[in-house]
Amino acid sequence: MGTPIPFHPLLNLTSFYYMMTTRWYVPCSLKIPRWNSFFRILSLELWLVLIISILTAAISTTLVGRYSCTSEWQVYKTLTSSLTNLWAVILGVAVSTMPRAPSLRSLFLAWVCFSVAFSTVFQAFLTTFLVDSGYKTPIQNMDELFASGIKLVCQPAYYSSFKKGDGMKEKSALANCPSYVACYRSAIYHKNASVLFAELDAESKYAEGLMLDENSEPSLCGLEDGVVFHNGVRMLMLHGDPLLKRVNEIIDRVVEADLYNYWISLKMHSRKLYSRKIGIVQPLDGYYSFNLYHMKPAFYLLLMGWFLSALCFMFELLCNRLLSRRV
Repeated sequence: MGTPIPFHPLLNLTSFYYMMTTRWYVPCSLKIPRWNSFFRILSLELWLVLIISILTAAISTTLVGRYSCTSEWQVYKTLTSSLTNLWAVILGVAVSTMPRAPSLRSLFLAWVCFSVAFSTVFQAFLTTFLVDSGYKTPIQNMDELFASGIKLVCQPAYYSSFKKGDGMKEKSALANCPSYVACYRSAIYHKNASVLFAELDAESKYAEGLMLDENSEPSLCGLEDGVVFHNGVRMLMLHGDPLLKRVNEIIDRVVEADLYNYWISLKMHSRKLYSRKIGIVQPLDGYYSFNLYHMKPAFYLLLMGWFLSALCFMFELLCNRLLSRRV
């Protein structure tokens, strides 16, 4: 897609001194919520294997408890009680009664060893995910951008570039924004839109810290195949100006010496210093402040467990009263 070059009969254009690419910028990798760390420790297959292992161990414990030669406690002769005891072991809670039969003790010891190994690995991965939950896979091409369903946002001056028959997908996905600034900020903070930027404008916003997150990482990233058009920057001079040839010579020498890019890099560096948002990269083996903020999902799970325990306790009391009244 190209943009028409402004033309006036009384003006002439000089040589290009900077080529600027305008492309779509999408939200970079999104941070995975910390509460989701509990389910990410194991894959779906491993969760199913764990559930099957608990059920198999509970059935085996019940059968061994019922048909053992020695007299066994009643809590190991029902499936519900055996399942409760095995679940207590895997959670690191003491059981109410230890088994009597040697065969059942051997099976119980094997389950204890499995529970210790599983709990150690589970807690290690849970702590790791609570510290750094990781990032989701970002949008990598235009096909994924259209499939994601997020809206496209561009400046009003760019709307004329999306004509009928050229860029129809972009035109159909364009957001009707009351304010470009509001939609642009929504794309940065809420990650719900894609923004059309010239690369120089994006670099300026990076330098000023306007497109950086709390970790000084880019919040919007450009798509490789998301180029809408290339625009060359030129100067306007009066038609028939005798200095036009000389200006073109100076521009060509500046471009060949790469002075213009050097001036831009100096300008970006000064904006970084002025914004005071230069991020300090922390090495992976450095000290990491682990505080109560990272433990919020663990406390939420603990609160949910207490709530379920209270409901089970009230349900048992209610059932006990109903049974006593019937008797």
